[in-house]
Amino acid sequence: MSLLKCSSVFKAFGNIEALCDVSIDVNPGDILAIVGESGCGKTTLLRAIAGFETIDNGEINIKGQTVSSDQIHVLPENRNLGMVFQEYSLFPHMNVESNIIFGLRSYDSIEKKNRVKEVLDLVRLPGYENRYPHELSGGQQQRIALARSLAPNPTLMLLDEPFSNLDSVNRVDMLNDLQSIIRDSQMATILVTHDKEEAFSVADNLAVMVDGKINQYDKPNEIYFYPKNYKVAKLVSNAEFISGNVNNGVVDCFLGSFPYFDSTGQIDSKSEVTVMIRFGDFRAVYDPNGNFFVTSIEFKGSNYIVTVKSFKGATYIKSVESLDTNLAINSKVNLVPVNSDPLLVFPKISEEND
Repeated sequence: MSLLKCSSVFKAFGNIEALCDVSIDVNPGDILAIVGESGCGKTTLLRAIAGFETIDNGEINIKGQTVSSDQIHVLPENRNLGMVFQEYSLFPHMNVESNIIFGLRSYDSIEKKNRVKEVLDLVRLPGYENRYPHELSGGQQQRIALARSLAPNPTLMLLDEPFSNLDSVNRVDMLNDLQSIIRDSQMATILVTHDKEEAFSVADNLAVMVDGKINQYDKPNEIYFYPKNYKVAKLVSNAEFISGNVNNGVVDCFLGSFPYFDSTGQIDSKSEVTVMIRFGDFRAVYDPNGNFFVTSIEFKGSNYIVTVKSFKGATYIKSVESLDTNLAINSKVNLVPVNSDPLLVFPKISEEND
C-alpha cells in the first residue's frame, strides 16, 4: 500500500495553472525525486503535500487518510511529516538539543533527551547537544536540520533542495546517510532538486515536471535511456541536440547516417527530426583532414571532456576521452561512434519551441 498517494491534483494561482492532473505514489522506504526547471510546479506540489497550500481538485492521501481535496484540508501539523529546506532554518538562539526538542511536545523530558541522542547518532553528530548553529559548519547545520525533522518519527519526509548549499563532498556524504536512514525507518520521501545527478543517485522513482505536469514518471534508468519526449531528454541528459532526417530506417545528420530509436512513437518513416547526441556517443579521433576542430579540453579526473566544433557551422559536440588522448586545442578531428547503439530522435523542435 502506498504511504503517499496524489491523485489528479490541480492547483491554480489566478490564471496560472501550477499543478495540472498530477498523480504520484510513494511506498514506505522509497525515495521519489522530482526534477524540473524553476517554475515547473515541483515546490508547489511539495507545499500542497505538506498542507501549506490547498488544492483545487484531486486528492492527497497519507497512510490511506485523505489530507487534501476540494473539500478537505488537514493542517500541516497534523500530517506527521518532516521537512528540510535549502535554508537550514535552525533557531540561532537555541543550542542543538533545544532545536531538536522543539518538535517533541508530546515527549516527556527523559524521552526527549533519549530521542535527541538517537537522532544525533543517526546523522553522525553525537555529542553536539550543546553547540549553537553559529558554531557549526554548513554541512553540520544541515545534518542538525535533518535530525530535527527526524526526531518526531515522521511518516513522510519532504526535502526541498536540501543539499544545494553544500560542497560536493558533504553532499555525497549526506545523500548516502539519508538513503540509509530512509531505508531503515521505512519513511516515504520526496526530494525536489535541480540536480539530475543527485536525483539519479538516490531515487527509486523519478518524476520529471514541465509546466505543472508530470511529463514522465518511472525508474531513473528508464527515464535516462528512454526519455518520453524532447523536454524530458533535455532535462535529464548531458547531450547536444541537432537536426536530422529519418529515411529508410536510418537518421541522416551532419555526423553521418545511423540507426535510430523513437521513444515517442510519433515519428513517420520519412520526416525531419531532432537527434540527441549524448556525451560519449562519439569519440574525437585526430585527423589532419578532419571536419571538426577541438575548442576545449576539460580534465575530469578519470577522463577528459573534449568539445569540438564543425568547420561548417556553429554546432558543438562533446566527447569523453581517455587520459592518454593526444588531442590539443585546435586539433583537427573526426567524430566516430563509440558503438552501434541507435541514436534517440524526437519530432523536429523549432528554435521558438526549444
